[in-house]
Amino acid sequence: MVRRQQVRPISRQAGAAAIEFALLFTLFYAIFYALVSYAITMMLQQSFTHAAAEGARAAIAVNPLAYPDTTSFNAAVATRVRSTVDDALAWLPQKAKTAVTGNNVGIAWDGNILTVQVRYAGYAADPMLPALNLPMIGDVPKLPAVLAGSASITL
Repeated sequence: MVRRQQVRPISRQAGAAAIEFALLFTLFYAIFYALVSYAITMMLQQSFTHAAAEGARAAIAVNPLAYPDTTSFNAAVATRVRSTVDDALAWLPQKAKTAVTGNNVGIAWDGNILTVQVRYAGYAADPMLPALNLPMIGDVPKLPAVLAGSASITL
C-alpha cells in the first residue's frame, strides 16, 4: 500500500497574521508610548510641586532679625529658596534643569505669605520624550504647554 501525501492547497490567508500584527502593534505601541510619556510628565509636575514645597520650607530658616531691612531679607529668602529648589531638582537631566531653574523659580510675597512656583515653560514644544505624530490620531501624547508646581507658606 502506497501512502499518498496530502497536499494542502495554498491558503489565501497567508500573511494575514503579519498584517494584523502590524496594525495591532502600532496601536499598542502608541498606547504604551502615551502611557510612559504621561507618566514622565506627571512625575515632573509632582517633582516641581515637591521642589517648590522644599523651597518654601527652606525660607523659614532665614532669620528676619539678621537683616537690616525687608529688601535684604527678601533677597536672602530668594537666594535660599532658589538654592533649595536647585538641590531638589538635581536629578533632572541638564536640558530640563536649565529650563526649570533660575528665572523659572518664581517667588512672590503677599503680605507675609510666600509663594514659590517652579515652571517648565515650553514643555509641549520641547518635552523630555518627543511626541509621536500618528496618522488619523495626531500627536501622542498631547502635552501641556507649561508644567508648574507651587507651594505657599506663611512667614
